[in-house]
Amino acid sequence: MPFGIGPTARYVLSFLVALFSALLLKRHCACAGETTKLKSLLLHPLFIALLLWNLFAIVSIPFSPEPGYSTRVYLSEFFINSSLFVIVSLCLATTGDCPLRWEKVLIFANSIFLICYLGMMLTWLLFPKNLFFADQELIKRFVSDRMDMFFEFGRTCSLFHGIHHTSLFLGLMIAFWSVFPVKKVILNLLFLTANLFTLFTTTRRGAIIACLLGLLLSYKLSARKTPTVPIAISLFIVVAILGTALCSGIGKHFVREDWRLISKGKIDEARQLGGSIPLRITTYREFVKEIAKHPFLPRGLGKKFIKEHWQQLVQKAGLQHGHNTFLNQAFYLGIQGALALMAVIIVQWRLFWAALKRQKGAREEKLFVVALVFLIIYWTINMFTDAFRHDSASLYWFFTAVATGRALWITKGAKQTF
Repeated sequence: MPFGIGPTARYVLSFLVALFSALLLKRHCACAGETTKLKSLLLHPLFIALLLWNLFAIVSIPFSPEPGYSTRVYLSEFFINSSLFVIVSLCLATTGDCPLRWEKVLIFANSIFLICYLGMMLTWLLFPKNLFFADQELIKRFVSDRMDMFFEFGRTCSLFHGIHHTSLFLGLMIAFWSVFPVKKVILNLLFLTANLFTLFTTTRRGAIIACLLGLLLSYKLSARKTPTVPIAISLFIVVAILGTALCSGIGKHFVREDWRLISKGKIDEARQLGGSIPLRITTYREFVKEIAKHPFLPRGLGKKFIKEHWQQLVQKAGLQHGHNTFLNQAFYLGIQGALALMAVIIVQWRLFWAALKRQKGAREEKLFVVALVFLIIYWTINMFTDAFRHDSASLYWFFTAVATGRALWITKGAKQTF
């Protein structure tokens, strides 16, 4: 969950989950004698692509202006998350008959988050002079009235890890609740609406677009078992909320650019008037130019050194990094690193799709539909920013590890899938 608990807690939790899964895997292989199957699973294209991505990351470290910093980034982001993903996937792929309560875990996590997030927001609105967990510097910068407080809550409340990570967590929850069981339509609709409303308060336009695409995909993938009315109502709610926002005085939180200048191609002029879209366009342009000079040259891992050692690039771009996961990966690792990450995603998609076609029940069908929808939502959001790090990266690798392990179990490994 996107609480601001700090990196140490994430490392400890990831280590404990990986250790527990490794012990289960070791015991199962020792009892069932499935070491040979385990070795064959490690040769799956997914794990090969993941290994290549990690190798490109390691190779980039000596090219960094701060190798020590890049090494820490590799260990805390690439190594720990990749290890967690591989161990959990293999554990579930070899012990596929174990009970998997992933739905109850997500329902519990979502309930706790919504209670904390919306409850804390309500206390801020009711008692604006006593703001708990408030970042006073950000409050002074962004908040001038209660309407600002409503839309800037996710950014200014230190209890949560920023609107980027919050929006990605909500993306997973929206993917989960978009797959409606026939017997729980009302419950799903309530949770889906609450998550969409919370996402709306973050003002993350890219995330809102990504989740709408995810809802359409979930309808397409599970149309035979999904009532169309709840999804239509949910989409109508989102459109109505956005329409009300744009037609009232709160439109400034969603339309922050001069679109007349943007439509005429006057990006630099629009950038001077503010808004994130002109900044992103110039940032994409300048980072692509820089990468094109030496497309296969690694530059090291981490965003911190860009600001300190690529000052001219930052000055031209306007932002301190590429604000696109694949663009940043190409900058850090060379385009081979970005292609390796794309290969991981494509193989995951193919694996989940194959498992969906061979699933053995409603719960498995839901798992793979949610996984496919989550892939679309997650990577669409990361086309507009780079939140593939910290808590959001751990969330991605852990959930997709659950789906990957179950998919490998159903498709019986690499030979039958590919």
